[in-house]
Amino acid sequence: MSKQKPSQGFHFKFEHHWGGKDTWYTKGKRWANKQKFPINHLALGFLEWLWQHWIDGKVKLTMTDVDKQAEEIVKSWEGEDGEQWDVVEEGVFGDEGWSIRATNKAFDRGSEETD
Repeated sequence: MSKQKPSQGFHFKFEHHWGGKDTWYTKGKRWANKQKFPINHLALGFLEWLWQHWIDGKVKLTMTDVDKQAEEIVKSWEGEDGEQWDVVEEGVFGDEGWSIRATNKAFDRGSEETD
């Protein structure tokens, strides 16, 4: 009989994570992978299903927030730009007598006319 060394009977499993945020999804998958067969299979399937619904909900909330921010930006632009540009086009584009002039009341002057 051979003698058993102390290191031969020792078995240790360790996990290493490569950075990133440890979310409920990664914690749940790690927990599910440690369970025995029927539980781990069901838990992983449930976590995948829940993850898809969570992502869909998160996208809807973000898009709603983006839409609200876009409306606020448009309202602020309309409030700041109460004065619109007055564009006057004379003649037909391409003809010799064609000209365009743009004015804005905020600047209280127009573009210089060219000869």
